[in-house]
Amino acid sequence: MSWGRRVALFAVGIVIAAGLAVVSVAFSGGRSRSTPVHVEPEATFALSPASAGCGGVTTTAEGAQQVPLTVSTVAGQVAESVNVCIGSQGPFPFVLDTGAGQSTIDAGLARRLHLPAAGPKSVFAGVGCTGTAQPVSVGPWSLEGVALAPQLLTSASLPQVGGKGEPMGLLGSDVLGRFGAVRIDFAQGTLTLAGTEGPPLTGGAPYTGPVGQIGLPDSLTHGEGTTVPLTVTPAPGAVSLGVAVRFNGGAARDFVVDTGSSQSVAATTVASAQNLRRTDLAQRQATVCSVITVPLVHSGPWSVPGLVLHPQLIGETDFGAISAGGIEGLLGSDQLKRFGWVVFDYPSGVMVLG
Repeated sequence: MSWGRRVALFAVGIVIAAGLAVVSVAFSGGRSRSTPVHVEPEATFALSPASAGCGGVTTTAEGAQQVPLTVSTVAGQVAESVNVCIGSQGPFPFVLDTGAGQSTIDAGLARRLHLPAAGPKSVFAGVGCTGTAQPVSVGPWSLEGVALAPQLLTSASLPQVGGKGEPMGLLGSDVLGRFGAVRIDFAQGTLTLAGTEGPPLTGGAPYTGPVGQIGLPDSLTHGEGTTVPLTVTPAPGAVSLGVAVRFNGGAARDFVVDTGSSQSVAATTVASAQNLRRTDLAQRQATVCSVITVPLVHSGPWSVPGLVLHPQLIGETDFGAISAGGIEGLLGSDQLKRFGWVVFDYPSGVMVLG
């Protein structure tokens, strides 16, 4: 099943990560960036198999809930998906997307399931464009057999979402945060939930961890890993995660921690200010409402608080209106996977990297 590479886009008031159709474009030295000399085929990511049905959850010896996670790696790009059932319908593959502040369902699927509208449409901003999204109400639904509380979802028509062989939605931090802490194990292909689903995170003020006593259960960290502070921003129906990223010891940059982004991306202003070394490579990417060419640059030495990241190629683009909130980049699954696993502790405002 094909599924285009992706980069996260940001909505007004919420964060929406959207599927992108991407090809890699190489340019020869001395040529204009508008003159491609080689175009690679579009990436193809695997999705959670429908044969798994609506079950799959197991209970660990420590009492945590663990569900299958499909991890797909193509040419250094990394994407993850899980199966979601809505009522008695499904399973539907959803992208596991910490960068999505509010979980999103394909508009066509929402219509087929007769999910009722729950308020007026909203406008969201993409790279040089805007789109509209409709809040809808979902009743009983589940994640691989783990019951989820009824809530509002964002219904939208997004490129590379909703078609044959494509994901049907995005499972975001609004859901994951209600489990307190979660572990994404890229090597084992599992998502572990620390406990049962609780209430949504409350309060609208951002906080940066560690907050209080972390005390993550051994079922999530096994006593290993490096703890990194996160900035958690809870809002009604939405949650976002941010981390301070430094390039070559420079100024701290506000990056979204986004498992829904298969490639890490820096704003053009950051790449320029930090003199990130350019390459002759670029990627053609279709956002939620535009098609752009994203040059690739060398990250060079970069880090998050207390931890050196792995040098790699990252995308560079002008975030435009979506940078108004101070967002300067995306820390994607391509980097997170290099650590084998990552734990997000939403209440304590930390992540732990293996």
